[in-house]
Amino acid sequence: MNMPADRSASTRANVEPASGRARPRASGLAAILPRVLFIATVLYGGALFWIAPRPPLVDVPQHAGQVMLLRDLLEHTSPWQSLVQINLLTPYLVGYGLALPFTYLMPIGAALKGMLTLAYFVFVASCVGFRRYLHGDARLDWLFLPGFFGFAFVWGFYTFLVAAPLGILFIWLTHAYATATSVRKGVGILLAGTALFFCHGLVFLFANAIGVGFVLFKQKPLTRKVFALAPFVPLGVLCVAYAWWSHATDPLLGQTVPGIDVFKWGFDWQRLLALPVYVWGMNKGAAGYLPLVAVMFAAPWLWRNRINPDRSVIVPMLAVTFVWFLVPGTALKTAYLYHRFAVFLLPAYALMFCAPQSSASGIRRASSGSSLDKLRGFGVQAVIVAGCWIFFTDQTIRLHRFAVENAPLDNLLAQTEPGQRALSLIFDRASPAFKSTAAYAHQSLWYQAEQHGFVDLNFATFVPQIVRFRPGMMPIQPPALEHDPGSFEWQKDNGRQYRYFFVHKIGPLPVNFFANNECDVALVMQEGEWSLYERRHCR
Repeated sequence: MNMPADRSASTRANVEPASGRARPRASGLAAILPRVLFIATVLYGGALFWIAPRPPLVDVPQHAGQVMLLRDLLEHTSPWQSLVQINLLTPYLVGYGLALPFTYLMPIGAALKGMLTLAYFVFVASCVGFRRYLHGDARLDWLFLPGFFGFAFVWGFYTFLVAAPLGILFIWLTHAYATATSVRKGVGILLAGTALFFCHGLVFLFANAIGVGFVLFKQKPLTRKVFALAPFVPLGVLCVAYAWWSHATDPLLGQTVPGIDVFKWGFDWQRLLALPVYVWGMNKGAAGYLPLVAVMFAAPWLWRNRINPDRSVIVPMLAVTFVWFLVPGTALKTAYLYHRFAVFLLPAYALMFCAPQSSASGIRRASSGSSLDKLRGFGVQAVIVAGCWIFFTDQTIRLHRFAVENAPLDNLLAQTEPGQRALSLIFDRASPAFKSTAAYAHQSLWYQAEQHGFVDLNFATFVPQIVRFRPGMMPIQPPALEHDPGSFEWQKDNGRQYRYFFVHKIGPLPVNFFANNECDVALVMQEGEWSLYERRHCR
């Protein structure tokens, strides 16, 4: 049968001139394999949250304790109702509120891990969706994967990580608004921004700064810029009002918090490399991934991608750069400010580029390109894919080793009665298994989260928490023992109020550490570096 004279160019391209036989089309498997591999890697990342029963993510036990305190207070079953109260005016409201229903279906640890898993999936999906909206290169989607498991992950910044994907979605929304403003979109910005504020204040500020940048980039002339910024004004007022309220109600106002500076700039030559390192972790060991960062940054140039003609796409990267170099390390007693924004570094960079040209002339140029160029393009992609899998495998090994290392805590918790007050004395915070300098800092809080107890040091001390100490009920020096447990004194720290003492220390406690003339303190059990002491008979 003769082919029609007006057959398509694509059909002609698949016919061999000499024989007239059709060339084999590209394998369907080869076409879908990159996306299948990408999805498999995303699912692998989601599995990382579930490897360790009590993960070594520093602040996660405190967040778990907050959620369970909130649940017990709402049900009026908490033995601590005279000690703490609910604080709904908090930028952590959404993170805790979303986890709360899960606690009725599963243990608190699983509830938080489920929320983090969901946040990770939504983060990747929102980055991919925004990239498609901007007509970016799908090969750069791999840059959306590792940062979620970097500094913020290792430190267990639960509410920050839950807010991160919502921040991406808000940035996407503001870009659409800046491109074509309307009252309806402006109202959407106001509502979405308010919701984002109650997710996390820092993500709120970051995403709104980018939204304002989009408007300034895309709206002309000056009068249109001013009117287009209208939805951001009430959001700014909300932020200022909360800052005033939190300052006025801070129980630590004017006090020095051990281990946390009021303000610390933290700028030195090491900061130049800090953020690319923090994409992968919290310490110098993560610097081993810097060559992979270099490959990821070089990839769009090696693939001959273009900067998007919509130059506003550089705003997120400018915002990350501003945070990287100009935001202090600590401010208002909040530590690790700029460090946590490493989660946005690679996505902001990837979103700057658009996909290669797909015109007919572009296809002819690509087809006539050298084999070396094609091999280089494939090689860069292979290095990025392999690097992500090596990173996830390394995380898997470290998390499994920590689960084994921290297994004695399970036996300690089994020796306790629920609903008691406890003191956490962590002399040795580091975990050799997970290669973290602070993995054990708050592990004692699993007693509060799982057995309805109350453990000091407690996040109820700090303003942003959803459960806070009632006025006058805060311990005399709550944060001091976190960083210097050896300074514990029975009378000064009111040791009599605690039923249990969770101790993590290499080697024995100093002789007569709990010496007092009021109560007997006995060692209940010791396993590994964990010890459990109990206050018993008091006179």
